[in-house]
Amino acid sequence: MNKQEILKEIESARASEATSLYLSELQMVAVPEEIGKLKHLVWLYLSENELTSLPEAIANLQQLNWLHLESNQLSKIPDAVMQLKNLTVLNLAENHISSLPSDLGKLSNLARFAVNNNSLRELPSEIGLLKFLTWLDLSENKLERLPPEIVSLTNLTELDLRKNNLTTLPEEIGNLTALTDLYLGNNQLTSLPPEIGNLRNITELDLSYNQLTTLPTEISNLKSLVRLDLRGNSIDAASLNNLKNGMILI
Repeated sequence: MNKQEILKEIESARASEATSLYLSELQMVAVPEEIGKLKHLVWLYLSENELTSLPEAIANLQQLNWLHLESNQLSKIPDAVMQLKNLTVLNLAENHISSLPSDLGKLSNLARFAVNNNSLRELPSEIGLLKFLTWLDLSENKLERLPPEIVSLTNLTELDLRKNNLTTLPEEIGNLTALTDLYLGNNQLTSLPPEIGNLRNITELDLSYNQLTTLPTEISNLKSLVRLDLRGNSIDAASLNNLKNGMILI
């Protein structure tokens, strides 16, 4: 689809007051400014293109709830995206983002945030302002630590941190008591904080391919745990005595 055809799609969406627009997989290098005229848009798909930025006109889309930007060439979250106060879903996976902005808290209505397969080395403390997050995917980055402000994400049910460079977890992880799925595989963890035992709703816990030799006794508190992945560690057999009967141990 060439630029004229893309403009025709946008004009058609404007005329029909469309609530969704799919402009993915078009090898698009720039989004036309005209997109800012689509005031009724709720869902916008711009994934699998060649975008390095977005036009400021995107900020006009104040009804937007879902924005998909995965598999592009973005090096940061575009400034215009930070003005979209009603976003609940933001997918930025598979880009080249090396840091998240300090004004991340502007996106306070986010429920699902994917920024996996990027180049993040740290998270800003402002991540803790995203209090409505239920799903957070940070896998396949270069994170070495988590900020203590993660304690505020008390609505999280799924947290994916696989394939990072984490060596420790903050004790604040134990405050995320809504978690049902926690993925920590392929990191550099040598121990777990006792507070991990506070995660009473956890059903799946992936600890595979770390450097763990023991599990805290508090792991016995995880009464909802159904699946525990310990592959690629050298866990002392005595630690396994604290696990509940009936769960799937991998």
